[in-house]
Formats: sequence, C-alpha cells, structure tokens
Amino acid sequence: MRLISRVWAWAKDRRTLSHFTPWPHYLRDVALQFEKWEGTGNDFVLVDGRQEGRLPSVWSNAEIQTLCDRKRGVGSDGVVIVTPVDSGAFHVDFRNPDGSRSFCGNGTRSAVAWANEEFNLTTEVQLDAEDGVHKGCIGPGGTPGISLNVNAVPEVKSVLIQGAMFATYLHTGSPHHIEWLTSRQNMEALDLTNASLPIRHHHDYQPGGCNVSVVVAEEDDLHIRTFERGVEAETLSCGTGVVAAALGDMTRRNVEPGKQTRRVSARGGSLDVEAIRDADGAFQEVWLFGAARRVFRGTWSWALAFLALWSDPARAGELTDQLTESAQMSVLTASPGSDLYAAFGHTAIRIFDPASRLDYVFNYGTFVVDEGFYVRFVQGRMNYRLGVERYGRFQNLYLRQGRALHEQVLHLKPDDVKAMAEFLEWNAQPENATYAYDFFRDNCATKVISVFENVFGDRYDAGCLPTDSTYLEALRPYTSGNPWSAWGMELILGAEASTAMPPCGHAFLPDVLAHQLNSMTLDRQPLAFEREVVYPHQGSWHAGLPFGHSGRHAPAMFMWVWAFLMALNWRWKARGLAWQVWMRRGAVLVTGICAALLATLFTAMALVTEHNDTWWNADLIWSLGGWGVLSVFLFRRRGKGAGDLPLVRYLVAAWTCFALASVLLVPALRSGLGWGEATVWASVGACVAVVFSVWTSLQSEVY
Repeated sequence: MRLISRVWAWAKDRRTLSHFTPWPHYLRDVALQFEKWEGTGNDFVLVDGRQEGRLPSVWSNAEIQTLCDRKRGVGSDGVVIVTPVDSGAFHVDFRNPDGSRSFCGNGTRSAVAWANEEFNLTTEVQLDAEDGVHKGCIGPGGTPGISLNVNAVPEVKSVLIQGAMFATYLHTGSPHHIEWLTSRQNMEALDLTNASLPIRHHHDYQPGGCNVSVVVAEEDDLHIRTFERGVEAETLSCGTGVVAAALGDMTRRNVEPGKQTRRVSARGGSLDVEAIRDADGAFQEVWLFGAARRVFRGTWSWALAFLALWSDPARAGELTDQLTESAQMSVLTASPGSDLYAAFGHTAIRIFDPASRLDYVFNYGTFVVDEGFYVRFVQGRMNYRLGVERYGRFQNLYLRQGRALHEQVLHLKPDDVKAMAEFLEWNAQPENATYAYDFFRDNCATKVISVFENVFGDRYDAGCLPTDSTYLEALRPYTSGNPWSAWGMELILGAEASTAMPPCGHAFLPDVLAHQLNSMTLDRQPLAFEREVVYPHQGSWHAGLPFGHSGRHAPAMFMWVWAFLMALNWRWKARGLAWQVWMRRGAVLVTGICAALLATLFTAMALVTEHNDTWWNADLIWSLGGWGVLSVFLFRRRGKGAGDLPLVRYLVAAWTCFALASVLLVPALRSGLGWGEATVWASVGACVAVVFSVWTSLQSEVY
C-alpha cells in the first residue's frame, strides 16, 4: 500500500494553521499542510505560505513532479503557494507539474476562493503573480474572478491542425495557440495530444513553447479543449486558454468597441470572460469568472513520499514478475544536443509491456550529485548511476529540445526479456546503481554492451571489427561544429585517446552503438530489428556550426595569425624606443604565460588526477616553452644573460625540434589517417607562436 498523504480535519482559524493532531516540531520540514482545490476541473495543490517549514516555492523540479504525480503523489495540474502580505495583497506563486513557473488563471482563481474563505473578502484584492499584478474579487453568485494582463491583440497564425478553419495566438499571462474547428463533433473526435505536440514545440514559440487549444464557436458560446504545457497533457480546463479563445473570437467577429462577454465551456465546466474592446482592437479590463471549490485538506510527508518512490515496481523487485509474454526490450538513441555535455547523443534501454501497461526507461547516464561531487569531478572520479523513469517523461525531454529519438526493438524471446529485465532491476537497486564513469569505456552506450554480455554470455556476439581509428578521431564529427571546444578536447587528451581503439571501442558513441546493433547477434540470429524513428531531428544532426562553415577553422586561423605576429616580433629589431620594447616584451610574456598555464594544466591532469586519457600528453612538450620564457625573464630581471650562453641556445634548438615533432609527427604516427587529416593545425599554430616567443626572449634588446 502506498501511503502518500494523511487527510486531517483542519481547524478553521482565519489566521493560523493547526491540526487536531499536530506534527512534532522535528517533522515540520518534511511535512507539508495543503488543500486540494479545483476550478472547473483544473485541480491544484494549494499551500498556505504562512506555515513553517520548507515550502514548494523552493522545492526542486523533481520534488514538484513527485507531489503532482497522480500515481505516486497527491496528483494535480500544479501547485499554488498563496502568501498574504501586510498590505492586504496576496503573493501567488504557481509551479507547473514539471516544476516550471508560469501564471495560471484557474490556479489564481482558486487562490482568490481560498482567500475569501480565510479572510471573507469584501473588496477587490491585489494579486502578485509570475506575470505581474492582478486584481481578484468575488463576483455575482460567489464565483471567484481575476483580472488578466493582456497587452496585445490576437494574432492570426497559420493553421497547423488538419480541418481547422483558422488559427490565432495570444499571450494572456501564458502563451496560447488556438485552432478553430468547424464542429463539436470534430473537436471531440480529435486526438488532441498528438495534434498538439508539434505546435507545443513549434519553432515560432521557442524557447518556452506554448499551450494549444481547439475551439468551436456556437453563436456567443464557445467550446474548448486545451493541451497545457508544463502539464504536458490535456486538462479539463485552462483559464488563460479560455480567455485567449474568448478574445480571439471577439477579434475574429470584429465586435463593436465596448464591453463584451463570452461564455466558454470546457470539459470541466463553464467560465465567463468579460472585456472592454477599444476602437483600435485592443482589450482592457479583461476578467475571468468561474467556479472553484476545495476538495479536501491533507498533509504531505516527505518521509512517506520517499518510501512510495522506492515502492515503484522498477525499484522494488516487482517489475520482472509483472511482465507478460508481450513484453519487449529496445535500445533508445537520442541525437546530439546543443550543449557540450549532450554533444555526443545519448543511449538508454526501454522495457515496454502493452499488456500490463508497464513502460520504463533504464538510463545509465544519470549524474550522482552529492557532497564532494565537484572535487571528484576534478580528480577524475566521476560517479554515474542507473536511473529509472517512465518512458513518457524520458521522450518528452528530447521532443522539447528538438532532438531526434530512435528506437531499435530487440529480437528476444520472452525468457530473454525477463532475464534482461531481472538484471536491470537488480542493477537499479541503490547498492548496485552507482558506477565509476569513464567517457570512452564505461558510459551510457558501452553499458548496453555490458548488459548484453552479462545477461546472454557466450550466446551474444557483438560483431565488432578491429579498427585503426582513435578515440579523438571518433569524436571529431561531433565536436567540429563547436571549434573552440573541439580544440580544447584535442589539447587536453593524451596518448590513450590518440591510440587505436579496441574492437567495439567506437561504440562509446550512441550513434555508433545504434549502427553496431545491426551487426550484433544472439544465438547467431540478428539481435535487433530495423531502427524506427520516434522523433525526427530538427536541423543538422550534429550540434554547432554546419559542415563547411568558415567558423569551424576559427582556432586554427587565430593561432596562425598569432604565430605570424610572433614571427614578425622575432625578426623585428626595436630602435631604442620604449614603446617598441614594451610591445615586444608584452607579446612575448602574454604568449609565455598562456603556454605556461597550459603546461601546468597538462602536468596536473597527468600527475594529480585519475583522468587516464589525459596522461602522456605530447602537447606538454611545446607548452613547456612558456616556462622557458618566464625563466629567461626572471634571469634578465636579475641581470643575468641566459640567452648569451651557447648551451642555452643548443637546449632551445633541441626543444624546438621536439616541440614541432610533437604537433607535426606524433599525431600522424598514432593515427591511421593521412598526415594532413591527423594534424591539429590550431595546435601547430600555437606551437609555432610559443617557439618564436622563446627565441625572441633570448634577444637582449627585448629586455
């Protein structure tokens, strides 16, 4: 039994909160008193902001999601935190079920109804919400009403739902795209979720997206259905959507200036919209009225919620027992994202059973962020864990980001499905879930191969062929669109990343693993079916600048310009002018300091951390020239002429040969590519600049 909340009788004191059986003081931070309200079917967890403890205003998105979850939490379309302030106004903070903030019409009306019960409102009150200041009052018949801040005229948009007559867009505190249909029959037959998703994330409404409604007009009455962002599902009613539909209808019909009203019927009930239309088509004094009522009062205990979270079948050892013969396993592959950490894509494993309606994603790419996380990150001791989440939430992330999601169903017998599910279930237990992350050898993609090997043993054949490609070469298609980040990775990675990968080594990349699945076998039969596209990618597959863009060569161009300037600096002889001497000296010192910092970083990464792939970095050779420049500077400051000693010049000449070899020969010797392709020309430019700065520092006239 999952006990999430306890329902109490709540004392009806207007100023204080109390239970007949109060929580102990030490539980106040983990126990939240709340009321469940609904406004025409839009339901909310309403919290009095005067109570002690940690309130939902400061909760993480994950905590809000748990509270709003209809299976594991109280269940709601959002959380409303209402706090009376000394001026007589109310601060209304609204959190969507995904944790984001926005203005909510029905949630704010519920706050007004709650305030009326608590304080017996007799006049209009001020409401401070996410999008600004609103007014609230109790209208005729006792229905709560609020004013809305509408600063634009409904905009005509392109029709995006088949069968719609036209479309409008209006921001009524929350953005709304409205599609106008021809009949209620068509509206009721519409699969609103699938029709709304492309509009919800349409490029016109990025980055936040918008709500989507379909409306049918019957004389002065409107009928509406709404898919709400943040909820990511259809709700029984949406206040801001109702207002957007009403004002859109007034604009569509080009009504006369003056006061106008509309009744809008949602699946959860009817609401009334009042507005004054100006001669220029704008709207003033926009109000929304409708019913709202308390459903129950209760207490949310985080201790009980935590137990409920771990009673999820995927966590408690019950999932395998619930699987039927129709259950299937699949590998999910997400395309690269725009952020650097997502630039290589992502891989996860899905368990789907249509008969028992189980649909979970096992995700080996979850960070373990706790005390000491950042220290371990610098030291190279990254901890990841196997996370479990519902498929709908997993796929929605990539839909919002415009990233592709592909699925490859595995060709497994029912017993093999259960065996794999049992292993994943065991691996997801808290004592087994955490593992030491290795970017090239133990990540979300390579873990899939490990699962196959552990579950199927000798029956499984990865089908990988030997390769002479290196890890660095495998990364380049994914990093070249972000040239400075790409060069940074080329600089920081050492010999291990520049040597040939073992068989299946290239499968550390999710894209390559998806391709390799086509060659994998189980009992000498293909392991996976053909790849299916869940969501197509938007734009180019790889993040950053497109192929052929000149900006991809920015680091190389910059470093070669700097190398050319340092060459001129070496050849240029100052004529005794102070500014010329300082300019030459400044260029040499800037180059030397930058190179010395790089040398220090390379040394620290090799000696102090456990980042194996940064050891034996050939770029350390040329960057040590920076310390050479600084050493000569210190000698000069002490009146010593280090550059006049023949031995010093011989040492610098030998270092120059080694430095140039480290960028011109070593990459080609380690790589299977041709010399021109293997060479990192930005590093060559940096090396040449440092070489000239060292030789320039030996010239006495520089100091």
